[in-house]
Amino acid sequence: MDSFRRFLKPAALILCLTFCVSASGCARLKPNEYAEYGYKGEATVKEGKRILILDWLGNIVGAFSKLILWNWKVERHWVREESQQAIQDYIAKNKDTLGDVQVQLNRYAPQDAWPRLIHNKGVKWPYRVFIGSFVVLFIDTLFVDRIFGADYYNPYTHTVYLFSDIPSVALHELGHAKDFGERRYRGSYGLFRIIPFANLYQEWIATDKAFSYIREEKQVDREIEAYKILYPAYGTYVGGYFVPYGSIAGAIVGHIWGRAEAHDLEQRVHATA
Repeated sequence: MDSFRRFLKPAALILCLTFCVSASGCARLKPNEYAEYGYKGEATVKEGKRILILDWLGNIVGAFSKLILWNWKVERHWVREESQQAIQDYIAKNKDTLGDVQVQLNRYAPQDAWPRLIHNKGVKWPYRVFIGSFVVLFIDTLFVDRIFGADYYNPYTHTVYLFSDIPSVALHELGHAKDFGERRYRGSYGLFRIIPFANLYQEWIATDKAFSYIREEKQVDREIEAYKILYPAYGTYVGGYFVPYGSIAGAIVGHIWGRAEAHDLEQRVHATA
């Protein structure tokens, strides 16, 4: 009976969280509701000054990510013009839902994160105080991402951090920001991620938004690139749930699947050329 009760408590918590998020956090806004629930203000993009020794160290630290995703531009710590233009174009097309999103390009900026945490009215204050403050303290402040950082989106400050020089990766992270921008209860949606497998849902949504945008803009070369990088990246999340070192196995499956999709698209493009 005691073992059953020990099982019942976390199970009940998961069920409760799932119900709460299903009933509230996953609720999508209608276009005419953006003014009331949307992020206020204009998007900003800030780039860190190039510091060769720090960027070199960041490249070394990111070697495993480069290897598992088979792309040397992953965590390159230098975001060049093509990626920056892709970011600006995506923001211009989605400014209603992205609002005052901030994009940090290879920049360590806790001085920006704390004020944004305080003033981010898109997420209710209990989530910012009890969860967001710890995220900003440990991830955005103590963890010097200029060296150790990977690409990610922080919903509590509505900020995208980018260290890879790959446009489709930037679109994926902005897809997270757009996904949260379309939710009414963003704090609950962020909490949803603690439930096992919930991150697979959010990561797939962000990836799907990246592909949808790329296809709408008819960017064939970028779609081919996205298959080769976003599919294995997603595979690391899936594989990590099942076996030790599963992220590697998942990435391998993602590489096979993604390259098959890329090859199929290339064949179709050549057939119609």
